[in-house]
Amino acid sequence: MGTELAQPARSAGTEPAHPAVDGGIERLPATRRFDPRRHRRISGLFDLWLETDPDGGLVVPTAPGRHLDARAVADLVRRSGGTADDVRILADDGARHTGMFSEVAGLLGHDVLVSPVGADIRHVTARRAGADPEPGSGDGDAAAPLHAVPLDRVTRRPLDWIVVQPPDLATGLPGWFTVDRGLVRPRTGVVGLPLPDGVALATRADFVTRRAIAQRLGAAAHGMVTVAVTARSGGFLVGTYRGTQAVHRGDQLSALLGDLPLYGCDLRLWLTWPSDADEQTRLAEQVGELAETSGATVWTPPPGGSAELVEQSRDLRALDRAGTPAPWQAHHPRYAAGQTGFASTDDGRLVSRLARDRVTVDRPARPAEPTRHTAAAQHVGPDQHAGPTRQAGAAAPADGSGDGDGSGAPVEEEPGWSPVPVLPRPALVGEGRRVPGYGPPWLPRGQQVNAEEFEAFVPAPGDPARLVSHGVPSAELFLVGFLDARSAPRGSHLLRVRIQPGGAIPVTVLRSHVPARLQHLMRLPDSYLLPAARLDLVRSLGGFRTEKFGRLVSSGVEGGPVRIHSAPGNGSLAGLSHDVRRWPTRGAGRAYALLPAKPARLPRGWLRLHHQPPPARPGRLMVELRVPRGRSIDVSATAGALAGLTLVRTPAQRLRTAGVALILGSRSYERVRVERAYRAHEGAWQRDPAVSPGTLSAVVAARQPAAAGAGSDAST
Repeated sequence: MGTELAQPARSAGTEPAHPAVDGGIERLPATRRFDPRRHRRISGLFDLWLETDPDGGLVVPTAPGRHLDARAVADLVRRSGGTADDVRILADDGARHTGMFSEVAGLLGHDVLVSPVGADIRHVTARRAGADPEPGSGDGDAAAPLHAVPLDRVTRRPLDWIVVQPPDLATGLPGWFTVDRGLVRPRTGVVGLPLPDGVALATRADFVTRRAIAQRLGAAAHGMVTVAVTARSGGFLVGTYRGTQAVHRGDQLSALLGDLPLYGCDLRLWLTWPSDADEQTRLAEQVGELAETSGATVWTPPPGGSAELVEQSRDLRALDRAGTPAPWQAHHPRYAAGQTGFASTDDGRLVSRLARDRVTVDRPARPAEPTRHTAAAQHVGPDQHAGPTRQAGAAAPADGSGDGDGSGAPVEEEPGWSPVPVLPRPALVGEGRRVPGYGPPWLPRGQQVNAEEFEAFVPAPGDPARLVSHGVPSAELFLVGFLDARSAPRGSHLLRVRIQPGGAIPVTVLRSHVPARLQHLMRLPDSYLLPAARLDLVRSLGGFRTEKFGRLVSSGVEGGPVRIHSAPGNGSLAGLSHDVRRWPTRGAGRAYALLPAKPARLPRGWLRLHHQPPPARPGRLMVELRVPRGRSIDVSATAGALAGLTLVRTPAQRLRTAGVALILGSRSYERVRVERAYRAHEGAWQRDPAVSPGTLSAVVAARQPAAAGAGSDAST
């Protein structure tokens, strides 16, 4: 059932347009079907052998009566000890279940390799045409282990494996393994992921996270090379595709980066300093050695600090040990001549001296301010706006907004000044045990919260005029606040809010398991959760919008209370939040659904279910369903759980009032089984033997040809 093995060559779950060329397969399958006794193992890859039952679900061959969902597959991998490896699903037509395997990838934090639709898993010998077998591979031995390859069901040609990456960490970058004409091959050498102007060094433990972050970094200024690396034991941690890792000295790292143009250039290290003082001293020595042996000026964050990716600008900024933006530190080679071409700004970025960013902040026209304040010292109240004071005399923006001399012309900042204030961090305190809940069910009590009043910027999509009156659209039971507006998505509207003590939780010190969809917030040290149950401690001071070139423009939103308006998001149903109550809570449950009596398609979003058979209705077909654990939403329980969140507007109560008890999402149609079907006859339901049992989607799809031939109405 479970063995170890390797991984994919293409990124997300799309089928190949054409079958791969079979130049790597010398002869057709050595066995007629997959034989676990002859299976070849590949180190670092966990193989899970599954089969498809007549209903289209996936089962373990030794337990054909148990349908598997994403959590069950993940549990199988965990119990077999393969959580440190990528997973390959040895099942025909694996891509038919891409949604489920995407969830498996998110649960395990590793890639999942599946076969394309229309492919059978067969065992073949792995010899190139006209070439000798690989040394020690045993490919020439008839009794040697065989490679598992997806073969096209018609042409019998090998197809490429499909890589399904964790949904919140998916990229277009390659995986841990490569595929050579349908064969899984381990990569060799040092683990390095491409950056726009450099390389990200990774290990097996952080490969998936490094890969996701590496793709989000933009190109640096001309002449700047970026290397992402982990600091460990006073040196640089380097991993190999064999799964080993070692700490390198500065001269060893320089030799490893020999293919990069380092001599006479500027090298920016994307790393986090250790907290131990002795390790910091040793690491500083190795950074100096790297500069000496490479001939590059090496830039690092200050000792004890870190380099952070700013999402909207796709650039790095340096933070000190307290998480505040700080200047980069230069480590020059001993005989470096002249001044380096780069300089650090007050907001922690590294920019070219020849092309310093000149940024503006637009505000409504008002009398000029006589003094200039630093960004951190400014206070913005309900009738004020963020941004440092500027010099007069700059050109007016196209929209006519401005500031300074009262003429409406914006004022341009001096080089190096931050266009948006970086708000001060609040002190923290641990909450008492008797404090009520927060809203999100995965967020337990006893968190670290702000001990003093502070201000933050909250991204607020949607119409700015409705943000305060209607609420901030969100599929979560919390909002996210940032001390630096540049941490918010580019082009988004922002609310500047004031938060009373106890109203915010720093993301970096959360005491709970953060759902996979929110893991990216853990990399933003200036982010805070504003839970729905604590929004009474939050008040808006005004609204802004961000524009290119670092501009922060008032959007005319006035201050007021902050609410959440439940809005559809990725994975949410019927406008409900992500955090809902699921049904059934244990095992499988029985439910009923009404479909048009004439063949029709299932609704795209969700289907209403009933706990008990509803009254017979002419023109309707009632299906009795077997619903696996947690596959539907319990509307009544969800409405009850949200009843105490008075600052959250959700359709749960309206759905409950309308009599909707259960909701089944379209992604679960293939996981729910139709046991029986009934038609209305003389005011009662009568069994319809013409409808065969099967998955809900299969039962409805089987009726489509009849609908097309009869020309019946297919609408629901």
